[in-house]
Amino acid sequence: MALAPTQKTDKNTITRRTAMLGAGGLSVFGVLGARLYQLQVLQAENYQALSEDNRFNFSMLLPERGEIRDRFGLPLARNRQNFRLVMIPERTPEIEKTLDRVDQISALSSRQRDRIQKDIRQNPKFVPILVKDNIDWATFSALNMRLHALPGIVSEAGQGRAYPESGVFSHILGYVGRAGDSDIARDEDPLLKQPTFRIGKTGVEASQEKTLRGSSGRLKVEVNARGRIVREWPDPKTEAVSGQDVWLTLDAGLQEFAAKQFATEDEGDDSGGICVIDVMTGELRTLLSMPTFDANLFVSGLTQADMDALNSDPKRPQYNKAIAGGYPPASTFKMVVMLAALESGLIDPNDKILCLGKVRLGNRNFHCWKRQGHGRVDMRDALKQSCDTYFYDIAQVVGMEKIANVARRLGLGESYEIGVGGGISGIVPTPDWKQARLGTGWRTGDTLNASIGQGFVLATPIQLAVMTARLANMTEAVSPRLVIGGDITPFGKMDFNPAHLAYVRDAMWSVTSEEGGTAFRYDSLGIEGVEMAGKTGTGQVRGISQSERNAGVRKNSKLPWKLRDHSIFVGFAPYDKPRFAVGTIVEHGGSGAKRAANITRAVLAEALRRDGLGTAEGPVSQEALN
Repeated sequence: MALAPTQKTDKNTITRRTAMLGAGGLSVFGVLGARLYQLQVLQAENYQALSEDNRFNFSMLLPERGEIRDRFGLPLARNRQNFRLVMIPERTPEIEKTLDRVDQISALSSRQRDRIQKDIRQNPKFVPILVKDNIDWATFSALNMRLHALPGIVSEAGQGRAYPESGVFSHILGYVGRAGDSDIARDEDPLLKQPTFRIGKTGVEASQEKTLRGSSGRLKVEVNARGRIVREWPDPKTEAVSGQDVWLTLDAGLQEFAAKQFATEDEGDDSGGICVIDVMTGELRTLLSMPTFDANLFVSGLTQADMDALNSDPKRPQYNKAIAGGYPPASTFKMVVMLAALESGLIDPNDKILCLGKVRLGNRNFHCWKRQGHGRVDMRDALKQSCDTYFYDIAQVVGMEKIANVARRLGLGESYEIGVGGGISGIVPTPDWKQARLGTGWRTGDTLNASIGQGFVLATPIQLAVMTARLANMTEAVSPRLVIGGDITPFGKMDFNPAHLAYVRDAMWSVTSEEGGTAFRYDSLGIEGVEMAGKTGTGQVRGISQSERNAGVRKNSKLPWKLRDHSIFVGFAPYDKPRFAVGTIVEHGGSGAKRAANITRAVLAEALRRDGLGTAEGPVSQEALN
């Protein structure tokens, strides 16, 4: 039977539609097939690598920190076993209750709890969070016995930092601590993000951080989809590279000896600083600030009681007085004025000036320390007896600009970068300095004050030691050096007239070695045939009224500690062939001829003995030391 026209039309339409759908389907399957071929054949290696990356991860291995040693190899900062607790938050259903249980065995401060909560918020829940470290063995054992009641808490034995308990190197070494946000922002090393890793925060620990740190290793581990470690993979691991040791020029034995000289019977340790420097190489044998503090407290975590004790101590044990303590150099500055006068050619050193105990300037008297005066003195005698009147007189002739120029050439007014940080430059004042700093003009009275190391002049123990070393060296501008190794910049030349330097050195010798010298003492060093040269200084910290002068100036022993004069002394030895120079300041220690001079003598003699002078062994060679 023949189809009607309408039926034929519908059949043709269905046939075309079926063909189009079939062609479209084949096209889609063709595209999918091509894409599958691309993914499974052409890019198979690439996606296999991505799959491996999702399956495997690398666990970081922490390096062992390098040690810090003295010049003879004695460890000053070393590593020790560190018992600690960590928490895995995802395994700890009740974090606060768990911390309360830990606190019952080993106290957790509010600061520690805040830090733990912060670490938990900032890290994935499966990442171990440090709870407490530097735990003693007895407490660690007690915690291990109760781990069954501390879900998510894991005990570990790692490494920590330890310093000599005496604390005499604390200001130099500094300490280590956790990397803060600012540290991580400056340094992209992933080690800094590890909760138990420690970096140098101050001192040599900080300045030599890259040397001491080392580099991390890695261990291949299998992880699940959430990134949690499932097991270690048997591929060879990359070992961590330990940090390198850092050697310092310091003599640990001499540093300990110097600290003992600051001890007193009735008031604890004196406050101040001392610096012993090699006159030829600039190596620092001692750099000590007193009193000290225990740097281990900063590693284990300061308690509030520890912090309060440090902050309330009037002798400021945390303050590095050796490089950051600015004090009036007092009469030790007279060598600067003396050399400036000689270099200027305006003063004949043989001319004598009459000292009657004071100089009148306008309506003010400038007093000499010796009330009745010294009589007629020339330049050498003026230094030997520390006559203030003489230096008042010549400073006005020479002028402050020339004096300041010589002071800077001798190393004052400069902050030395020795790898400790926090040093100050002190003050070598000039008319321009005063105008810029205070907005007032320079007056003659300012020159008189500066001529005896008072007024605006400020110096640190290390600067006074450098000044003395340059006077002893006579040729080179010696600069201090603390870390052994690395590039050494040659010293510049001072270009002073050798005859003038010899004259100043001879006058310094008369201070300690001739009767009438302010620091004279027979056989002052106790080493046969060895003499020293030096200069006393008494830094005034309070004003003395005329009424008190008329009644008699009160002795330091009768004053509160804060109102007593600073005791200052500089010296070098041996006089004929200088080896070491010393700068010593004892805060509120009274006359420079007593406390500071006695400490300097003892330390200088010990330095020479330890170097082989006056012993059967003979001197130690520089090759052996380095």
